[in-house]
Amino acid sequence: MSFFPPLSVADALQKIDYNQYLLPAIQRDFVWTHSKIEKLFDSLMQGYPIGSMLLWSVDGRNTQNQRFYGILRKYRERYLIRSEEISTIGIPSFEVILDGQQRLTALYLGLKGSYAYHGYNLAWNDNEYSVQTRYLYLNLFYKKNEKNNLDDSDDEKKYDFSFLKPKEAAEVNSNKKWFKISEILDIRGLSQLNSYCKKNNIENGESLEILSRLHDMVHIEKLIHYYLEQSADYTRALNIFIRINSGGVTLSYSDLVMSTTISGWMNLDAKKEINGLVDELIKEFGFLVNKDFILRTYLVLYNDDIKFRVDNFSVKNAKEFETNWNEIKSAIKESFQLVTDFGYTTKTLTSLNSVLPIVYYLYKNGRVNNFCKKTAYKNDRAIIKRWLHVVLLHQIFGGQAEGVLKTIRDTIKKELVKGIDIFPAKQIALRLSKTNKSISVDEEFVESLLFTSKDNRYAFAVLALLFPHLDYKNRDFNLDHCHPLSHFDKKKLKSKGVTLDDNNREYYTDPSYFNSVINLQMLDENENKSKGAKDLNVWVLEANPSMKKHYLPKKLDLKDFPDFVEERVELLKKKLTDELTF
Repeated sequence: MSFFPPLSVADALQKIDYNQYLLPAIQRDFVWTHSKIEKLFDSLMQGYPIGSMLLWSVDGRNTQNQRFYGILRKYRERYLIRSEEISTIGIPSFEVILDGQQRLTALYLGLKGSYAYHGYNLAWNDNEYSVQTRYLYLNLFYKKNEKNNLDDSDDEKKYDFSFLKPKEAAEVNSNKKWFKISEILDIRGLSQLNSYCKKNNIENGESLEILSRLHDMVHIEKLIHYYLEQSADYTRALNIFIRINSGGVTLSYSDLVMSTTISGWMNLDAKKEINGLVDELIKEFGFLVNKDFILRTYLVLYNDDIKFRVDNFSVKNAKEFETNWNEIKSAIKESFQLVTDFGYTTKTLTSLNSVLPIVYYLYKNGRVNNFCKKTAYKNDRAIIKRWLHVVLLHQIFGGQAEGVLKTIRDTIKKELVKGIDIFPAKQIALRLSKTNKSISVDEEFVESLLFTSKDNRYAFAVLALLFPHLDYKNRDFNLDHCHPLSHFDKKKLKSKGVTLDDNNREYYTDPSYFNSVINLQMLDENENKSKGAKDLNVWVLEANPSMKKHYLPKKLDLKDFPDFVEERVELLKKKLTDELTF
């Protein structure tokens, strides 16, 4: 391994464009935030070192069927975070980045690419409204002074880099004039720099100095320092990569496992298939699945030991993984379709691990296609739905989940051998009762669920158990306050004839009562619209809902809210106890 003469930033970007810098299959997705990229450019402008890269020299004629990937050219949060495979046919030699991927990608995105990130409080959709494309700009009017120091969260910042939408960058005032830094790549030398400034009326001395500094940083200074490993031994290069990645962006087990999987798949591109499934699940269902989940699925399906460690994966079982890939993929997609039909979202599905037993059951039972649609499986779906609600409410997958996953997996396996034709929820509950992950219920547990607030991630599962008749598949449900939340305001209470005293004050002022399951119900869209913020007793008279299905006591006037609470708690406790018990 030798230290080679450094390169300019512009030279490094050119090598990326010509596929002279590639990534090994084991490399991670790009993970830097826009603010970290901005800080990198500020550090370079200030002349701070950014660390040396480690490259591996590869003879393109002897790649041993290895796969290589390009540097990410455009980034879209959640939707475009990884590179495309590059065919090395026709490339006689190139260098593989063993250490420095994040930095080089950041430089490319800032100077030649784009960075799109999710807008605050917007729904997640792969469009410009939700995930807006931005480009890196440099403020030519920025002055680092005492006032700036008071305003900036980063006191070491000297230059103002920011990822902006073109419309934002077009705004000019006494403190801001934005320069799109990709334009500096077309400005080479002092003569072209002066011509650009004259043409664009950049006459301010400090602005000229900032732009000149950017030009030198990109074109003149040799800032990209690197070591080059020249051995043709792939194993040596891989070992170097693993050791070097103990710092920086830590290499995860899944990255190491992925490298084994990639080398073991002969006919399919493992990285493309697995990442493609991850992207598909995110786009179609919205759940934040990653490759760890896909790899763990294989262990649950085929390995006795399901602990996520490198020695549980080999080239041999990677081939088995490839052979059964289409069925495994179908089982995973069918399971997430099922969970979505149950009404779960990214927020309310509190553990992805809870889906794995469903995947196992569908896969081993040969029900990977149309399980969600076939009438013959209606009862089976109902049992799985209730089971999922229950295990999520018991939070049994928290902490180290391998033990409880193996227990559930082994129970399903045992029952399938017996020829059972329906999801063994009762048998799982019985087996778990003998562990510290029991899903047995007592009065204290049930009461704790009743005090779950509306905004809590577990509120959906509680209410879904209480209101199983709604159309969750088509999202025709709404979490609704029986007594409207807006009524629990001092002025509103007074207008409704409620007088607070020591006996009732807690009920009307503590959200644990009026903003919890105790005061919640699940309504379909039409019911919810017709109810609005009406008094509960008025709505009941007008809509005539089933008092039994909505667990409504006789006293519905807001003045009787303390009695409403006490009576409804008993009604809900009875129903929940029945639903939680297998």
